[in-house]
Amino acid sequence: MSKWPVEVVDWMRDNTAGRTTKNLTAFINQQGFDKKYGMVFTEDMVKNAKRRYSFKSGTPGGNPRGYSNKYPKGMEEYIRSIAKGRTTKEISKMTEEHFNIEFSVSKCKSYMKNHKIVSGLDCRFKNGNVPVNKGKKISPEHYEKVAPTMFKKGNVPANHMEIGEYTHTADGYLIQKVKETGTQRERFEYVHRRVWEEHNGPIPKGKKICFLDGDKDNCNIENLVLLDDKENLKLNRSNLRFSNADFTKAGIAIAKVKIAARQRRGKKVQN
Repeated sequence: MSKWPVEVVDWMRDNTAGRTTKNLTAFINQQGFDKKYGMVFTEDMVKNAKRRYSFKSGTPGGNPRGYSNKYPKGMEEYIRSIAKGRTTKEISKMTEEHFNIEFSVSKCKSYMKNHKIVSGLDCRFKNGNVPVNKGKKISPEHYEKVAPTMFKKGNVPANHMEIGEYTHTADGYLIQKVKETGTQRERFEYVHRRVWEEHNGPIPKGKKICFLDGDKDNCNIENLVLLDDKENLKLNRSNLRFSNADFTKAGIAIAKVKIAARQRRGKKVQN
């Protein structure tokens, strides 16, 4: 996280308020930072950044029942009284007018979900539903209005990466694009994991690959080591990671001894 560019951190400071982590992640990926800095921003990374830099969204859902001090007193009772039989859009508008506040449909939806307020309406499309615009062509007048902003056939986004190109995740791991389609996880591979599996086979469940010298760009097989969660945690807590690979190897040996000793003491206590 310390590798995040100052520009990105400053941007988050100015744009976090009023946005959920999901919305903020989508917004940050629209700014072109991923291409500019070679980073991939995920919801987990943005969530961790908000926690580290103490950036608050102020959106409902940040506490056990989703309450937020920015909403007027009595708003929950009012929404409960008007919710039955009304759409979220109607409830949102009525609440805005009643309390003279900004209360978008998305905020209203989240607020009702967090406070377990239901309207009783089922607005989902039913099986066999036929859209009202099915088979209809866009009018020439409307097409003329929207044409300038429409993606042209064969359009390639400015931040498009070719297969084989490398970039980094938000937490610094080197990844390579391997295919054009699928989710981000399917389109990109972690280089260090691939290198390990090429030499040693599949990574066992509950294990992770770590870097002996701490350099996440150094994916040489001699710099990679297989650890379980306990060993990884002990290395972190005991400050046994070093930029010198040999020192880290010694740290791993110490960590294993500490874990074994603790397990042995636990068995003695049980007996």
